Order: sequence, then C-alpha cells, then structure tokens
Amino acid sequence: MADFSTDPVQNAIQNGIKEDIACALEHDRWRAAIILIYAGMDAMAYLDMPAGQDDVTRVDFVRWADRFLRFPCIEQIGGADFYGARCAVLHAYGAVSRMSRAGQCRVVGYMDKSIPAVRFDRAISPDLVMVSIPALKDAFFAAVDAFLVAAFADKAKAAVIEERLLNLIVVFKREGHGL
Repeated sequence: MADFSTDPVQNAIQNGIKEDIACALEHDRWRAAIILIYAGMDAMAYLDMPAGQDDVTRVDFVRWADRFLRFPCIEQIGGADFYGARCAVLHAYGAVSRMSRAGQCRVVGYMDKSIPAVRFDRAISPDLVMVSIPALKDAFFAAVDAFLVAAFADKAKAAVIEERLLNLIVVFKREGHGL
C-alpha cells in the first residue's frame, strides 16, 4: 500500500484542514469549526489564484466561493457574503464586518443543524442570512473536492497548484509517537 503521509493533498488538506474541522464539530467546538472553515477557504483561494500571483486577495476568495461553494437548498450564500463573514470572524470574532456595515454583503449568522441549510427572509432582515454550521462544513468539503478535481484536470493549473501545495502546513509524525 502506498504511503501518502507526506502527500500535501492528503496531509495538509484531508488530514489537516478537513480533519481539523470535523474534529472541532465532533466536539461541539462550533466557533473553532467556523474559523477553520474560513481559513480553509482562504487556503483554497490561495491554491486557485492566477499563476504568477503571490498573495491571495478578496477577489480570489470571492471567486473561489462563488464557483465551488453550494448548499443543497434554494437559498445560497455568495462569495462576498462569505468574505465579509470571514473578515468579521477572523478579525473581530464576530458577525459584522466593514463590508456588511457598508452594505456590500449580508451578515452571516450561524446555527446548528437546519433544513434548509441556509435561511434568509428579506421581510425579517434583508441584511442577515443564517447558515447551518454542519451544512457549511459539508458544503465546504464538497467544494474542496470539486475544486481539486477541476484543478488537477487542467495540466497548467495542476502545475501551479502542485507548487503552491508545498507551502501548506504538513505535519510529519515520528514512528511510535502521537505527533
């Protein structure tokens, strides 16, 4: 059997980004899961940014989310909404961002399991959209998988991503040790 422990897709994305999010949710660490999901979205936008670009931008993040992140319901959350939510969570540990205050995106609120996964009622609040955290995880994981399949199907894009994958955090475990 092949040893994929040092493969960056397996180590950094599957065993790192995804497993850390799943672990946080398994232990009801909702806020940690949200933070890790937004950090993971940043990482995917970094991998997907145009060749020759060194730093991921808002445009890259929004484009990645708009293209890949979908929920199994009618209501969706756009890339700008997610970017505003990312900024609110990572910079202020809250829900309101500069973008939402300026009317450039909706405020994203969070809830436990919900059907539908995304709830928005303009009559209640035109500026607030609610998302199920487990559904956000599922949508993000599906988006990562779809992105990787699409990216590696394009040889030119795959070469760029292969190089960028080397910059992601990879953990090496010693034999017989927990880490």
